[in-house]
Amino acid sequence: MRYILTILTFYFVFGAIAQNQKFELAFSHPSGVYQNEIEVQITGTFDKLYYSTDGSRPRHGKRYKGSIKIGKNTVLRVVPYYEGKRLDTTFLRSYIFNFKTKLPIVSIAIPDSSLWSSDRGIYARGKGAFYNDSTKHWENCNYQKKWEREMHVEYIDTAGVLVFNQRAGIRIFGETTRRLPEKSMKIVARKEYGKDRFNGQIFSQKPHIEEHKQFVLRTSGNDYRGTRFKDCLNAYLIRNLGIDYMAYQPVQLFINGQYWGLYNLREKINKHYLCYNHNADFDSSSIIMGRWVRQHGSAKDYMRMYRFFENLDTMDNSAYEKAKSMLDIRNYINYRAVQIFLNNSDSRGNIRYWNSRDLDGKFRMIFYDSDHSHGKYTRKFLEACLSDKRTHWYNPRWSTMYLVKLMEHPKFKEEFVGQLAHLLNSTLHYDTINYAVDRFVKLYENELPRERELLPRYFRNSAISESNWLKKVDEIRKFAKLRSVHLRAEIDRLITGKGTYVLKIKGDTGSVVINGNSPIQLPFQGIYFKGVKLEVKAVGNDRLDFTGWLDGEKGSIRILYGGSDTITLEPKFKPVEVPVETPQIVSQIDADARSGVSPKISTKRSEEKTDGLLVYLSYVLITSGFVLIVAYYRRRAKLSQSV
Repeated sequence: MRYILTILTFYFVFGAIAQNQKFELAFSHPSGVYQNEIEVQITGTFDKLYYSTDGSRPRHGKRYKGSIKIGKNTVLRVVPYYEGKRLDTTFLRSYIFNFKTKLPIVSIAIPDSSLWSSDRGIYARGKGAFYNDSTKHWENCNYQKKWEREMHVEYIDTAGVLVFNQRAGIRIFGETTRRLPEKSMKIVARKEYGKDRFNGQIFSQKPHIEEHKQFVLRTSGNDYRGTRFKDCLNAYLIRNLGIDYMAYQPVQLFINGQYWGLYNLREKINKHYLCYNHNADFDSSSIIMGRWVRQHGSAKDYMRMYRFFENLDTMDNSAYEKAKSMLDIRNYINYRAVQIFLNNSDSRGNIRYWNSRDLDGKFRMIFYDSDHSHGKYTRKFLEACLSDKRTHWYNPRWSTMYLVKLMEHPKFKEEFVGQLAHLLNSTLHYDTINYAVDRFVKLYENELPRERELLPRYFRNSAISESNWLKKVDEIRKFAKLRSVHLRAEIDRLITGKGTYVLKIKGDTGSVVINGNSPIQLPFQGIYFKGVKLEVKAVGNDRLDFTGWLDGEKGSIRILYGGSDTITLEPKFKPVEVPVETPQIVSQIDADARSGVSPKISTKRSEEKTDGLLVYLSYVLITSGFVLIVAYYRRRAKLSQSV
């Protein structure tokens, strides 16, 4: 008997290794957009399947019996049984019909009760809600709580390729905007749901980031019935200023097959953001919100900086050097300049500072939630930001303290005014903003829901007509055209007092760098402030060498203070002489061999062949072993009989 057990054990153990115990399941139709009814077939090594088509958990769904006919928007959730047990894995396929879009699709499957029930629905007002007569708002609502519900989400890119498909968590996101009919939501990858990351390249602005812990499905906050892209537009404008911002990707959202409209998929500001964007270690980085609220890490470094500014009497040279060791000055100036131009009254409530001791320890700014921007272009927002006492709800003293104290030092004041002036001529110039608006209009114009009936009844008022939407877009264009005129007048009235001058830099080749900013192609014209130092540097490239200025000056750097109403400069360049080399044709394999690098050869097909060969050999060995064992015991039995 023991011989038989030995043989069986040997056979089953090695047989399992050879087969690798693989579970397989395949759908005849991938997730995507279809024009006509489809018949979905599911094949694999499962014992049986249960499925649902309404977002509910399929373990209590219908039994799969061969094929499923689908002709309308459907989330097909499937749970398999394998080797007599129900697997924890749930499979999702999303089928969308007769829907035209040039944007990616995000499809979510979730039980209706997780959204709408009064007991546990995160979108519902809930049983415990009450109306507060003093605030004129509902309080203690479900959507105000930090509840998280499990769901299944998949992301389909513009080419129809599935980027990720997994179980995850979902929460309501935002502060006061939670009260709006249409709410932003946060989706979170956690190990308890399966995978603890979303993998895939999502944001074209940051193609190096291919791993994500969290996303925000954002409605555009207070702009949800406006342009729907205001904060994304501002992020696009500042992308080259060294200010951190949340990357964006507009998507079409479906929940349980129901179309929910256009949302902006955004990065989430947290410790993972710092890791992905700056390779900052969790333990040595921090994020501070508003006045001094710790979002991540330790508040110790920030409170040291805060107390220094709070207790400072005079910003002398020594104090300014100390301030520069704690705060990235150019980063702070750019952040403040942009917020002042945008007239973002809500910026004081959405301040985000971050630092990392792994880097230089200095605090820098994160641009966050600018939905209140592009408002009243005549508002004296600079004056409010320079006030050492509160004059409006949006400028409490703690929110203006850093700028007010830093403006006491002449070098900071000079850099602040010079940088703000330059941004008005470049990043925040009307032509720059108008071009950016055109880009977003082209992306969004045919994607926003126009018909109320397309949306869930809970927020059908989110639909906005094309004419009203274009009016909102034109308001941004008008703001961009008039804001700089009012802001320059405010700067001159409050700070400089000497008027402005026009700087013209002629040329049809080459570029200049003004105040250390990004190079600007020639020709260039801008408005700057008299009496404020301006550094203009002519720069060549790999094709052009700088040779001097038209007026005879040889140095590449010119220092201007605006002595006249118009200053004209013209740098001179000459082509770089490139030596002609005899071309050598070398094959890639030869080049790799000479450099000591092994040639790169695709191994996928060979690996597949190797895997198949190994499986075949394992069966041969198992069978041979079995035959040898049987032969051994037979011969042993014969020998025993002969004896």
